[in-house]
Amino acid sequence: MTPYDVKVKGTFAEPPKKVKLPPRKPTSEEQRANNHAPVEFSRESASVGNWIPLFRKELAEMNSGKVGRPYSFCDSMIFWIISLQTLIRGTYRTAAGLAAAILEGHGMKAPSYSRLFERSAEMLDRMLSENDGTYIIRAGSNVIGRPRNVGIDSSGFNLSNTCLWRKEKWGTGPKRRGWLKLHVLSDVDTGEVIAFAVTDKDTGDSPLMIPLLDAAVAAGHRIGTVYADGAYSSAENFDHVCGRLGSRFVTSFKVNTKPVNGGSRYRGEATRLWCSMPYAEWVDKSGYGRRWKSECGFSDVKRLFGESIHAFTMKGAVRKLLMKTETFSRYKEQRAILLSGCLASS
Repeated sequence: MTPYDVKVKGTFAEPPKKVKLPPRKPTSEEQRANNHAPVEFSRESASVGNWIPLFRKELAEMNSGKVGRPYSFCDSMIFWIISLQTLIRGTYRTAAGLAAAILEGHGMKAPSYSRLFERSAEMLDRMLSENDGTYIIRAGSNVIGRPRNVGIDSSGFNLSNTCLWRKEKWGTGPKRRGWLKLHVLSDVDTGEVIAFAVTDKDTGDSPLMIPLLDAAVAAGHRIGTVYADGAYSSAENFDHVCGRLGSRFVTSFKVNTKPVNGGSRYRGEATRLWCSMPYAEWVDKSGYGRRWKSECGFSDVKRLFGESIHAFTMKGAVRKLLMKTETFSRYKEQRAILLSGCLASS
């Protein structure tokens, strides 16, 4: 709300009742993409025939000039197997068994579950770099020509092996182990993951905006408009988005925000617009109504791959969340392809 939305009665400020609009129904093109994307993504993930040439090429390069026993498993093979593991929500044992059944039919050896765990931990740990509670920052690889209109938000993932029935029936349950936070910069038009970060639960949202945007730009993405809630409305973020990147930044403010610069002329322009009209009119004029799309991605990833993370160590939990997000990112890319095809055909 802006100050113009506040009704004053006596000495108390009473905000007007918020009218909650029903959720927008998906269009026929979106519904078709939603229905077919899981099928096509699963088909693409399990089509080992498309991966075999990559496996053989990488193994040939690894074994070129090697003395002694040749390597049997390459990074691309390990990544493919743990992607399947994430897709089926399986364990290392189920993933190793599934991979063995598929690869042996193509004359290739699959790693045991213990070797799969060792190699995947080694490969994923190379991506991690803990820095003040931030375990990893990565950008999506699907770079396109148009500028991306992005939204930024965060959500928590449960590290406790939750069993609600045990809690309900016996009054006991697993030890509480806290949360990991996933910060995502997503395309509000297609839902694709442009960049993401995994942090501990105590890391704030606002400090992650600049690193995520920098990672996206370094990967080749172009940023058009950035949508965020009031947690990101700092002068530093305004200067970075509007000044350094030359992009547009749309964010809300507190009710008592004054129309002053507050250390940034870009923020001052935004606060003056915020205070000059009622909230509903400001939403229409600024386009802030598109920000909600950034929250939908968290619902999707938790629905598809689960909200809880089962791991004994913090590094293991980070690896699990990393693979969830990487797999979800590839799924959203597949959906975006289908959605663009549906729109083109219509």
